[in-house]
Formats: sequence, C-alpha cells, structure tokens
Amino acid sequence: MNLSLHLVELGHFAAYMALVAAGVQAVAPLAARWLRAPQLAAMSVNATIAVFALTSLGGAALIHAFVSSNFSVQYVAANSNLQLPLFYKVAALWGGHEGSLYLWVWVLTLYTAIVAWHGRRHYPQHLPVILAVQGWLVIGFFGLILFLSNPFERLIPMPPDGRDLNPLLQDPGMVFHPPMLYLGYVGTSVPFAFAMAALLTRWKSELWIGHIRRWALVAWGFLTTGILLGGWWAYYELGWGGYWAWDPVENASFMPWLLATALVHSITVQDRRRMLHAWNIFLVISTFSLSLLGTFLVRSGVLSSVHAFAVDPGRGAYILAFMTLVLGVSFGIFLAKGRYQQAEEAITSFLSRESLFVWNNVIFTVACACVLLGTLYPLALDAFTGMKITVGAPYFNTVLVPIFLVLILLMAIGPLVPWRKANVERLRHRLLWPAIVGIVAAVATVLVFGGRHWTAPVGAGLALFAAAALITDYLRAIRQRRVQLSEPWGRAALKTVLGNRRHYGGMVVHFGIVIMTLGFIGSGLFRSEAAVVMGPGEELVIAGERLRFEGVRTFRRANYESTEGAFVLNGSGGVVTPERRRYPRQEAPMTETGIHSTPLRDVYVVLAEPVGDGRWGVHVYVNPLVQFIWFGGGFLLGGLALSLSGRRKARAAGAEAPAGAVAVK
Repeated sequence: MNLSLHLVELGHFAAYMALVAAGVQAVAPLAARWLRAPQLAAMSVNATIAVFALTSLGGAALIHAFVSSNFSVQYVAANSNLQLPLFYKVAALWGGHEGSLYLWVWVLTLYTAIVAWHGRRHYPQHLPVILAVQGWLVIGFFGLILFLSNPFERLIPMPPDGRDLNPLLQDPGMVFHPPMLYLGYVGTSVPFAFAMAALLTRWKSELWIGHIRRWALVAWGFLTTGILLGGWWAYYELGWGGYWAWDPVENASFMPWLLATALVHSITVQDRRRMLHAWNIFLVISTFSLSLLGTFLVRSGVLSSVHAFAVDPGRGAYILAFMTLVLGVSFGIFLAKGRYQQAEEAITSFLSRESLFVWNNVIFTVACACVLLGTLYPLALDAFTGMKITVGAPYFNTVLVPIFLVLILLMAIGPLVPWRKANVERLRHRLLWPAIVGIVAAVATVLVFGGRHWTAPVGAGLALFAAAALITDYLRAIRQRRVQLSEPWGRAALKTVLGNRRHYGGMVVHFGIVIMTLGFIGSGLFRSEAAVVMGPGEELVIAGERLRFEGVRTFRRANYESTEGAFVLNGSGGVVTPERRRYPRQEAPMTETGIHSTPLRDVYVVLAEPVGDGRWGVHVYVNPLVQFIWFGGGFLLGGLALSLSGRRKARAAGAEAPAGAVAVK
C-alpha cells in the first residue's frame, strides 16, 4: 500500500508537470515569432513528447490505484470496491467524471505525439503551429482536471472498502464504448489543429487537405465504432428492446458524426477538384465544436441521462466557457484569414459528382441542425422560462427519416456520376436495372407486410436500389478490366478493388449502410412485443415464436447475486436466459436480457418482478432483422479499413522546407 500511496503522489506531480510542458508546447512557436528566434519553435515538438509521457505516467498511477484498491484516492473509493473483478477495476478509470476527463486528455496527448512524429518528415515547417494549437487544448483540459475535477484527490480517513462501480458500467460493452467515443471525439481535434495552422500560415489547401483526410477518417471510424458499441450495449443491457432512444447524450455523439460524415465526403471534392476550401474549414471547426458540446452536455449536470455524469455546476461552467473561447477564437481566425483559402475551380454542371457531394453536405448539415435543435431547445426553454418539455423520438423520426432516405438516394446515384459533367443517356442506362430492383423491392414489401407505414416500402426500395447500383457498378468495372487484360474473374475482381482502394472502400461502407438500413426498417417498423405474467410450464406465442417458461435459479458471483430465468423456444430448441442481478454494495437491481438470435430475427426476453407463486412478469420482443444492424456496421468498418489502406499520391508541390521558421503571417 505504501508503494501505491507514493505512486499516486508521483502521478499527481506528473500531471502538473504535463500542464507545464503543455504550456511550453503552446507558447514556443509564438515566442519564436516574437523573439525572431526560429530555433525556439522546435521546442514544441520535444514538449509534445514530454506531455504524452507525463500524462501516461499519471494515468498509470491511477490504474495502479484501482488495481491495488487504494481507497485513499477519493475517485477510486467512489468507483471501485474489493470484490470488483480486475477487468472492471482497470476500466473504472473512465467510469466517472474525473477519470473520463483524464482519459480524454490522455487521448489528446497521444494524438498530438503521433502528429509530432509524423509531421517531422511530412510538414516540418507547419508542425510547430499545429502542435501549439493542440497544446492550448491540452492546457484547457488539464486546467479542468487539476483544479476542478481532480482524480488524484485524497480521502482521509481511508475507508475499508469502496462504493463500487456503477453496475450499468460493469459490462464489456461499456468497457470499450467510452474509449472508442473519446478516440473519435478527440480525433476531430487533429483536423481542427491543421485547419487553424492552415489559416494562420496561409498553408496551401492542396498541401494540407491530404493530411487531414486520414485523420478525419480515423476520427469518423472511432465515432462510428463508439456509436455502434453504445447501441449494442443499450440493446442487450437496458432491457427496453431497442438500441437508440434519441437520448440527448446519444445525440451529443451523433451530431459530430453527421458533420464528420459530411467532411469526409467534402474533402474528396477538395482533393479531386480543388473546391470547397473554406467550407471544409468551417466543417472542421464545427465538428470539433460539437465534440466539445458533447463533453459539456455529458459532464455539466444539465442533463438527466443514463449516460450523463451529474456534477456540480462549476465544472459545467468551466467547460462552457472553454467551449465558447475555442469557438470564438477559431471562428474569429476563420473570418479574418479564411479569404486566403480560395477555391481554384467551380461546379460546371448540376449533374456532376461534385454537385451531388455538395447536396450531400447540405443534407447532412441540415440533419445535424435538426438534431441540435431538438437537443438544445428543451434546455434553452428551461433556462430562460423555467418550462420543462421533452423532445423525443416522434420529433426526430418525423424530421430525420425523410432526410436519411434522400441521403440513401444520393448514395446510390453519386458514385455512378462522373466528375465535371455526366452523360445523361449513359447515366440513365446505368440506373435502369437498379431502379427496377428498387421498385420490385418496394412493391414486394407492400404485398408481404401491407401498408403499415410509408417508410417501409420507400426505405426498402431505396436500400435495394442503392445495393443494386453498387453491385452493377462493381461488375461493370470487372468486365472492363477483363476486356482490357483478359484476366480470370477472381483475379479481376480482386485487382479492381486493390487498384482503387479509396473508391471501393467507400463503396463497401455504403453497402454496409444499405444493410443497416434494412435492419432499421425491420426492427423499427415490424417489432412485436408482449408483457405477460408466466409461471413454470406456461407458454407464450408471439410473432410465430412459441416460448415456454421453465422456471428460475439463483446463484452468486464475485460482486453480485443473480436470479436467472430459463425460456425454451419450442421451434428451434434454443434456450433464453434473462437475469435479474443485485449488487449488494449499492443495493442496485439490474436486468440482463436474454436474446436468441438468428440472421432474420431476435427473440428478446426480459425478466421483470416476481408476482408470487413462482410466477414472474416477463417482457418479450421479437425484433426482425436487428442483426443486420450489427452485421452492416462490421461491413462499414471493413470498408473504412480498406479505404485507409490506400496510399494517396503525393503532389509534386508537396515538399516542404526543413523545420525552421514558423510561417505565421
């Protein structure tokens, strides 16, 4: 224990030293310009490595405090106990407000160190300014951590045991979901730093846009992974049969995802056609700003949510002030310097790929604005008038479903339209068979399922139209390659993809979205549910499934007691085992769903309260096609990996001068 006590103090000291080193990182490029001493700028690179090392030391000390059950640390005592499994003791670092912020700043220093390592060779002249921007962000978060949300704060006298980690977080989904989101949130800071450096140094857009493309894709990929993991966790853990409730904190992650999606499309236009320079900088700043907004919403105490940390208003005021400062400074620089980021070309035809990409950007931005309005309006109304209202799923579904259907249409057509100007007759020919497939799918949906809701046939038709368009475009490329090179089908199919990984990686991403769309339609519009009371031997028939209740058994694990029900599916013989758990340390009852999955449906069972005589309340859902969501998400992430594996051709003008003077103008 003495070692653990000393390590905590060492970690606390390292965090303060990291703040000092971040100050050097942030100020050195400015001092180099003021003092006309360009050699000082290189200090920011060395300081970046020191910040990362010192922050890592502090994080390691906190993890050791959890693993060794050092309850003299208040944060450890509040989020762990002696019975907590080791796996969750490590993950408890981000189980509360203070530790999650520390993970946030550690990820920020990690990204900054990677930028420093990569930038020494690829953009040395602009690297100090990029690192300075990141340094100021590190200072802002360390100021919050060390002076308002200190995870190293001591607790005297030391209690014999801790309070325990929130039972909702004692699950593998919540072990990996927050770090993925943080990697996505904080990942948007890298394009932000590049954009600020480009504005301050008049860095030519064709030279820096290729660098931020990968960073934007990486951030988008982590955000996507985090959102998918969060939906998956909510689905099997919370026991309400769904995966997305338009919770304000869910929306906080969805908004930067929407703008990041617009950004990765818009970057392609700038890279290929040298357009949308200023618009892309606006998207970069806005995406990072929404990431900061998510931090504010989760940690300010203004929201009541299963995802939110209820904390004192002082911390929320700090985050709000910091967010306002970042927005004010960044948009101020953009307004003052943005005119130097001029587009070199313009849209020449409405029917061109760049034109459709612009419409794509407009629609994603409108969708983000609608989510922002629905999320912040209740908070603003409560703050200014005291009225409390809830904006829930009916608003978001009514407004956003039509928007996303339009996006699927654009997703189907966009890749088939060439740059600059399309041949109308050729485009019509390419879209003929996909359109027929989409119409047949829409009609079949109506005939099989009836007119339950207009979005079912329209969504299914558009999804199959998009899938057919993607497949026919790929087959057309294979045929062309075979004609030119006389290759066998397998080799031609593989070489077509490997020869243009960026393009076909994007196509795989789009195909994953098509699969997910079918999952959303099936599980959202055709779900069946029942709430009943059952005793051993009784059966329930729902949506063609026959479920027999076999009874319950009790058992104990390291830190909880469980009552487990057993339900047998008579058709397949599958067994579903929902649980009710009780965590003695917090006296917190928890439900663990039981799910039997096939590719076409989930039978989802929740064990509710006992009602006496061995009978229990039971909630049963049959969710069609819900597995398509998780399978499509995997497809999407595979496409992202394929796209990132492609190498961007270096521009001839891309070489930079050796590190030296900081080109701030």
